[in-house]
Amino acid sequence: MMVAIHQPAYLPWLGYFHKILQADLFVLLDTVQMEKNGFVNRNRVWTPQGVQWLTVPVLMKGHTHSSLQEMRINPAASWKSKHLRTLALSYVKRPHYPRYAGDIERLLVASGEDLTPFLARMLAYFLEALGLKEKRVVRASTLAPEGKATTLLLDICQKTGATSYLSGVAGRDYLERKPFEEAGIEVVFQDFRHPRYDQGRPGFEPNLALVDALFNIGGEAVRELLKGAGGVEGA
Repeated sequence: MMVAIHQPAYLPWLGYFHKILQADLFVLLDTVQMEKNGFVNRNRVWTPQGVQWLTVPVLMKGHTHSSLQEMRINPAASWKSKHLRTLALSYVKRPHYPRYAGDIERLLVASGEDLTPFLARMLAYFLEALGLKEKRVVRASTLAPEGKATTLLLDICQKTGATSYLSGVAGRDYLERKPFEEAGIEVVFQDFRHPRYDQGRPGFEPNLALVDALFNIGGEAVRELLKGAGGVEGA
C-alpha cells in the first residue's frame, strides 16, 4: 500500500491532488507546526490584475509552537467575503463557475474557527468534485504519531501499514531513506508535470489553486489531466 503524507492546504494546487491520485492512502499531517510562508492557510488565484494570494487569517499570538490541529482561524477577520468576491470577479464568466461557486461559498461560510477540520472538509469536497471521493484520507492526529522529520513520517507509514511511501520531489534533498529501507518500506517520489489547460486568457499561469482549473474546465477534465500528468519514480 502506497501512503502519501502532506500538510493540510487551503484551496490546494493541482500537484496536491496528483499526489492523492497516486497514493492508496493520504495522510493529512496536522501534528506539525505551521510553516512560515507555506500553503496551509493560503494559495494563489488569477485575477484581472494578475496573480493574487488568498489567505485565511489565523491566530498566531500564543500559538507559535502549536500544531496545525490546534490552530484557530481569526474570528475577528472578515476574510470570507473578500475571498468570495475575488473568486467571483475573476471567474464568474468561466464555463464551470456556476457548478462550484455555491458549494465553495457554503464551505467558507461554515468554516468555523478550527483550521484543520475546515481544510479537511474542503479537501473532501474537492475530491468529490474531481470524482475521487473514494480516495482514503486520514488525519495524522488520529494515529498519535511519534518523532520528528523522517522519524515521524516513518512512524506514520508503519502505523498505516504502508509498503511504500510517496514523497514529494523536494524529499530527494532532505529525506533519510535508510530508516525506510530497514523497515522494509520502499521510498518513491512524485513525478508531477504540470498540465496546461484553457484559462480563458492569453498565455498560461501554472501552480494556481485548484479552483482555477475547476472553474475553467470542470472536475471531470481536471481528473483526466491529472491522470496524464506523470506518476511516481523510484529512489
